[in-house]
Amino acid sequence: MTENLDLASDYSPTREQWLAAVDKVLKGKDFDRALVTTTLDGLRIEPLYDAYPTAEDESGFPGFDPLTRGAHPAPRENGQWDIRTRTVHPDPAVANAQILDDLANGATSVEVQLDLGGGEGVSIRTPEELAQVLDGVLLDLAPVSLRAGAHAAVVAGWYRDLLAARGVHGAEPAGNLGIDPVGTLVTTGEVPMDALMMAGMDVSNTPRLRTFLASGAPASDAGASEAQEIGYVLSVALLYLRALIDDGVDNPGSRITLEVTADVDVFATVAKIRALRHCWATVLENMGQPLDSTQIVAVSADRWLTAVDPWVNILRGTAATLGAVVGGADAVTLAPFDSAAGLPGDLGRRLARNTQLLLQDESGIGRVLDPAGGSWYIESFTDELAAAGWKFFQRIEAAGGPVEAIDEIGADIAVVAQRRDQQISTRKHPITGVSEFPLLDEQRPEPVVEPAADTRAPVALSGHLHVETAWPQDRLADPFEELRENAGDATVFLANLGPIAAHTARATFA
Repeated sequence: MTENLDLASDYSPTREQWLAAVDKVLKGKDFDRALVTTTLDGLRIEPLYDAYPTAEDESGFPGFDPLTRGAHPAPRENGQWDIRTRTVHPDPAVANAQILDDLANGATSVEVQLDLGGGEGVSIRTPEELAQVLDGVLLDLAPVSLRAGAHAAVVAGWYRDLLAARGVHGAEPAGNLGIDPVGTLVTTGEVPMDALMMAGMDVSNTPRLRTFLASGAPASDAGASEAQEIGYVLSVALLYLRALIDDGVDNPGSRITLEVTADVDVFATVAKIRALRHCWATVLENMGQPLDSTQIVAVSADRWLTAVDPWVNILRGTAATLGAVVGGADAVTLAPFDSAAGLPGDLGRRLARNTQLLLQDESGIGRVLDPAGGSWYIESFTDELAAAGWKFFQRIEAAGGPVEAIDEIGADIAVVAQRRDQQISTRKHPITGVSEFPLLDEQRPEPVVEPAADTRAPVALSGHLHVETAWPQDRLADPFEELRENAGDATVFLANLGPIAAHTARATFA
């Protein structure tokens, strides 16, 4: 036989027939309680998706309005995305060696956390020390993303001088200056707002160098839901966009990077990135700006990292990276598995880099254009998440914007964080290796010896904007890990009798 058999046309079950069959299996149990999951945003995750909820889908094609399916119409070149590594070691010489090692072994760009005032990151106080950190880095080839918090304006000036001194100019330097005054304000409680905004609007002679960073990490670390993170990022990015437009900057969207967190829920990460891209395209369109400048980068969510049984973080990082790439992130930064316990070691840094290389080169996931496209579940989740994120964004804008609404946003996030903490404390939401299946005789990596604290005076700043309360930046495993660290040796022996299938449920509950 050579003809095709169209059996589906003769056997076309309806959703009502499926529900009737499910009802027989449930034997009177409530459908929603048994099979439907509700997210912290109140969105329903159904057990089955069909064409019904997405019959009016308007996601379009990759590279076309509204960019839900991707910002580019063609697959990634050679299936590669920007593999970005993060450097935080306080010693500039060590940090430089780590950066060069990353770039020589598969990383395509670097993120450098700088400390100019007694905080965390590479400790520098002068432009010469910044030059030392980036010594040997080909700044015309390897994009550099800087993170300096309240000192971002100072570092931006030093970096521009460094580019000039090395003869890197015009369209050669790429990357991001990491100027995010709102993110700094919500995490530290103070920021030189005017100085940072002015530095972000200085776009002279570097058309590919982005200045502003609208990062969702502060909201995520404070406990935000997916929709809240989307709404927060949109409001911050719009603040920067308006400032650039008012200053007469050409194609201002090309000066802003949107940063979103990726965590262990692969599908939520995919939907969040797609929804954010859709919403940002809507913002750009309404502001009369081109859509082709959109850049979204993903970072693994620090809140999910554990110091106890850190090896499980390798799996968490793999899930986060997969979700970020499938969602269409332009660059991905994965935290080393041991970074929750202090400075990451060589093994942690190598695995963070190689996790991305494995997914890129061995799975080939980057060669597929919008791999999630057409999935009724993902399309429905994306659409609902975009609507919820847009609603939160509108609330922020109605309250005057992200700066004026900081306390209101923080209060809303705190409500969601409390609900998540309740789920974790009751083990409704497990943390493997911490609240579930702990390895009491675990062998943790040797901690990295931290250098002596830099006692030099911080680089001076002035003109700070203050808020009464900064947002908390906590890890979800903190309460359980504190109990674990303060507990004595085990004094109870649990005897499991009978076959494993008969006692596992009771043993794990205990």
